[in-house]
Amino acid sequence: MLKFFIIIVAAVLIGVGIYYGRYFFTKRVVNEEFPGATNQTTTTPQPIKTGSFNEIDIIHKGRGQATLFTMGDKHILRFENFQVTNGPDLYVYLTKNPQPSNKASLGEFISLGQLKGTVGNQNYEITNLPTGYDTVVIWCQRFSVLFSYAVLR
Repeated sequence: MLKFFIIIVAAVLIGVGIYYGRYFFTKRVVNEEFPGATNQTTTTPQPIKTGSFNEIDIIHKGRGQATLFTMGDKHILRFENFQVTNGPDLYVYLTKNPQPSNKASLGEFISLGQLKGTVGNQNYEITNLPTGYDTVVIWCQRFSVLFSYAVLR
């Protein structure tokens, strides 16, 4: 009976490991052009603030630049040379807290949607950006875990 129990537990752990382990070994590469880079636009994008992504711990690491641009009446948040540890259900948030650590520390936040890729250059359009939301957060919704953040200055 004990051998049967050990086999069942091992099978479940292996299955869970394979299911969630894939997030650590696969990368989603995105290389978007800057909006308007290929179009003839009358509005020139102006950088407002920039910041670098941080390492949270030995597992949750991010690097690269986040830059907030203004383009007419909208804002573009652009990640360049971006890389973050892969994980399930990653989202991009903006928050006022310059040192987020857990869900409560995010306070009020703005969700920009799911992270497009774990590697590369990507853009997020923001309409009606309130003042003070100067921290970009990569957040795992499924497990409420901070993966990385960048403070825009």
